[in-house]
Amino acid sequence: MYIQARRNKAFERRHTWHLFLVAALVATLLTGFAGRASALPIGTVGDAGFEEQNSRVISAPWSGEGPDYKGIDIDLGYQKTGRKNAFIRTSSRNWNAVTQRVSVKPQTVYYLEGWVRTSGNYTTGYFGARGTNGRTIVQKNYGKVISNGAYQFLRMAFNSGTNTSVTLYAGYNAPGTDSWVQIDDISLADSPYSNWAGYLVPSSPVNAAPRAVTAVWTEPAFSCRQENPDNQLSVWVGLDGFDASSTESLVQVGVHATCLGDLYPEHRAFWEVVNAGVDTREQPVPMLVQAGDRMSASVVRSTADPADYILTLDNLSRPGQRQTLTKKAPAARSESAEVVVERPHVFTLGSTWPPAVNVPFSYVTVDGAPLSAYDALPLQARQNDTGTVYSPSPATTDSGGYSNFTLTSHQG
Repeated sequence: MYIQARRNKAFERRHTWHLFLVAALVATLLTGFAGRASALPIGTVGDAGFEEQNSRVISAPWSGEGPDYKGIDIDLGYQKTGRKNAFIRTSSRNWNAVTQRVSVKPQTVYYLEGWVRTSGNYTTGYFGARGTNGRTIVQKNYGKVISNGAYQFLRMAFNSGTNTSVTLYAGYNAPGTDSWVQIDDISLADSPYSNWAGYLVPSSPVNAAPRAVTAVWTEPAFSCRQENPDNQLSVWVGLDGFDASSTESLVQVGVHATCLGDLYPEHRAFWEVVNAGVDTREQPVPMLVQAGDRMSASVVRSTADPADYILTLDNLSRPGQRQTLTKKAPAARSESAEVVVERPHVFTLGSTWPPAVNVPFSYVTVDGAPLSAYDALPLQARQNDTGTVYSPSPATTDSGGYSNFTLTSHQG
């Protein structure tokens, strides 16, 4: 429907092209250089949903990059949310993008998110951030959508390094035939709380797509008394899962500890696969686990068949219980590796973080290398009603080339 609507407007665009160029020049002169970092709060994307754009011409705080046609759709029904979205449309082979320069705090982890929809006839779309030196800090490739006509969600994380501003961009190298991209709801946040705490290694220009993750931890103990009967947490390692869209994928294996009334928690070994949004839910791994046991886990993507994942779980405190499983996740793209303590979502009973958590991790590797070899991202979680924060210590590397850290709780 989008392509047909655009073609119906071809006559109008041919006759308004010169007016468009004049308007674009005037807008640039009136607003100044749109690529300049704005006076918004640090780390904030201005006009994130393009709702403050008042004409078809892109205006500050957004700007255009490249020579071809780009602008704002207003009340045309092409937006992800609201009334407006940005677009690029061209038949050239040029690079074109919609960009915004945003002030950031140096040495800070940021999470960049956005939504794009494409004409589906190219695979050279890119969404990312550049530093003040023009070099790419983080970038995600996009192209044809998985579900025809749907927006696709893009999410990535990066460390700002020494930069005090970054340029966010969404664009593509056109294929030489009529093509387009629609862009909406671009956001940036510094280290948001979630229900995951630990470390994540995302795929990026710095980090190759991870294919294996391993870790050893001590299974935590916590109370299940009357004042906190819904305490539970999971400790696991996994691949993928950083894409929070409805088509996400994740392969994980670990242990889920759940309170059973006014008793001690039950520790259950499990595996779980989410493939393009289809979730197996937690499936049991036959293994006895108790608080204080040393657990070893790994997830490895098969080199023989990339759709196969080898999951291994071993209770080092109880010899003879090692379990190895092979599970399929053909939609997984090795976008990230995780070593995580999670507060699971349990909708029937509700769930809360235990007030005191201490989980030491050792022998942590991603593709056989320590976390220090990557731009690893620390993740922290928060129990909102108590203000307790759950966060990892800085990861250290021992003489054997393994990473070590401890996940603890503290008052935020």
